[in-house]
Amino acid sequence: MRNTLLIEATDPDLRTVRWVAFDAGGAAPEGVRTGGLEDAAGAAGGRRVVLLVPATELLLTQARVPSRNRQRVLKAVPFALEEQLAGDLDSLHFALGPVRGEDHPVAVVAQARMDAWLAACAAAGLQPDALLPDALALPLAEQQWTLYLEGGQAAVRTGAQEGFGCERANLPLLLRLREEGEVPPLHLLGAADPELAKEGFEPRAGDPREPLLAMADSLAGGLPLNLLQGRYSRSEQLGRLWRPWRATAALLLAGLVLGGVYLGIDYYRMGQEQTRLELAIAEVFRQALPGATRMVNPRVQLEQRLAALERGPGGGQADFLALLRQAGPVLRGTAGLDLRGANFRDGTLDLELTVANLQVLDQLKQQLAQAGGLVAEIESATADGEQRVKSRLRIAGAGS
Repeated sequence: MRNTLLIEATDPDLRTVRWVAFDAGGAAPEGVRTGGLEDAAGAAGGRRVVLLVPATELLLTQARVPSRNRQRVLKAVPFALEEQLAGDLDSLHFALGPVRGEDHPVAVVAQARMDAWLAACAAAGLQPDALLPDALALPLAEQQWTLYLEGGQAAVRTGAQEGFGCERANLPLLLRLREEGEVPPLHLLGAADPELAKEGFEPRAGDPREPLLAMADSLAGGLPLNLLQGRYSRSEQLGRLWRPWRATAALLLAGLVLGGVYLGIDYYRMGQEQTRLELAIAEVFRQALPGATRMVNPRVQLEQRLAALERGPGGGQADFLALLRQAGPVLRGTAGLDLRGANFRDGTLDLELTVANLQVLDQLKQQLAQAGGLVAEIESATADGEQRVKSRLRIAGAGS
């Protein structure tokens, strides 16, 4: 049994167990160990966990159901075995072995016992992959039964999916009840019991191997039956964990769907807005650069055009923006100056302005020459009725 932890319950309540851990190569370097279920859990380490439960706690039998559909057989088996069972059918768990014609191997165990075993495993930090009656783990040779004695319990395997468990003291009585069918030779696994000889039963020599290792060899080809079926299957256990969260998950999924819808709407709106902005940019671009044939990068193209305008057609001559940048601080610093108009042509800036008197006009001319480094000429100067001077001032760059 490669990479498997095989645990044998030595009592029905799993207070003590025996276990053996096999590595990926099928070896058991630590051998068989005994202790509590928590101790065995420490050897799980990602291994497949198979728990052998006492056959004394369940019934191994057969049910004849004329169907090969496993689900239909599971529904029919309780009623087919009803006369053999003393308990309430609703309180029992039924597990099927491999189908063989119309005869179906069945294990019947109380749901309360299954719940107790799984609860003990969960408390120890174990999640078994399989629960198997220990009688079906015993080695089986043709035309003989295998007997295993452990403490006060006895387990007997009588066939591939057949066997029983009982109190050790009741074993001779149960064997006598089967004498009508001529009990095959008993092959003893483990230590012998002198009491059986006194009762007229003489099992053959015991298997010299450690019983749990012999069971592991017997199970190397696969498990004859797994009690973890139906409501105790791994998928059903996960389903029971999932059911309380289904409503929450549905709400979460609905929220994600609605969020995705709103996000899609936002993306659509943003796409529409982007299209509108691109059209607006294209319109501004056409107005600003009427001679441009292609719009590749509007911002870069407009910046290049502005730079070309600033350089001006004459190379060293100042253009409108350059003249205004130089003359602006002087004009703003002149008290009482009222700018009425401006005209730019051929590298010169003509200003129509009003100042307080001729002295202020003359000072403005000198300041433009000194602070702005410009050439200023007074084209005209006339006094109005309020004794203010209206003037036309021409400004050009120093190199003009």
